[in-house]
Amino acid sequence: MRTLVRAVQERAGSNDPLVLLETAMVVAGETSSAADGLIEHYVGAARAVNVSWTLIGERLGVSKQAARQKFAHRLEVSDLIGDAAESMVMAPRLSACLQAAQAAADADDSVPGTQHLLLGVLHVGVAANILDQLGVTRDKVREASARLFEPAMIADGDGRERRVVGDGDAENAVTGARRLAARRGQSQFRSEHLLFCLATDPGSSARRVLNDLGVDVARLKKELDEWVAPVQRRHRRIGKSKGTGRACSFCGCKDLGPLVAGPGVWICGNCARTALDILHAEPRGG
Repeated sequence: MRTLVRAVQERAGSNDPLVLLETAMVVAGETSSAADGLIEHYVGAARAVNVSWTLIGERLGVSKQAARQKFAHRLEVSDLIGDAAESMVMAPRLSACLQAAQAAADADDSVPGTQHLLLGVLHVGVAANILDQLGVTRDKVREASARLFEPAMIADGDGRERRVVGDGDAENAVTGARRLAARRGQSQFRSEHLLFCLATDPGSSARRVLNDLGVDVARLKKELDEWVAPVQRRHRRIGKSKGTGRACSFCGCKDLGPLVAGPGVWICGNCARTALDILHAEPRGG
């Protein structure tokens, strides 16, 4: 206490009671923040050696759930990445899916991985319906994940180690879904965008689970294509049209700007971008 009083007096540089009070509030806030950081550091150290949330909660004087909620790594879904995605709105159904994914990660005492997102998108929405049609269930995903993935420890950017089951890459997958929806001209990003990203990433835990379950990924992408297809936008023409009568050989549009000619075919800019997205999404090297 004396040390803190001395620190306030030195920083204030005045005997004015109000100046001292204002300075004391600043020092108290800094001290509180430092104390929270100190506790969080040692909670992380305890988790790094597999101390359970139950024991940590007991020492903190709170429940297991309260300790995990305060200190566990949460699945972030609010960051807006990139100019095109800044106005992107998350569909309510996707928000519910991400909550289900976080609950699945909590059950594993793990940083959220893409296999947890796969469990999440089975909660509700178009992605859930498509997976149902392909015979993918929560029980099958859980069983495959338990068999395929061993827990591991990874270090975050702040140097803290966290327990991971699977790839721990859920946040990047969510960001990828947001960017995909933005590139396709959608007004929201939804569960189908997220499932598309999970299925087309050959290195993800979710893709490994799908492969293990014998899911035909090509069929899955085909089912998703109509839901994540680019929105066709009509551009106002400047000047008079010469009326060539030419149209895109793929979508049939005539007024989306210049057409690229091929041997007996034409392709518009939107279809060209779709083709590039498909090529980039395809696995490389078998």
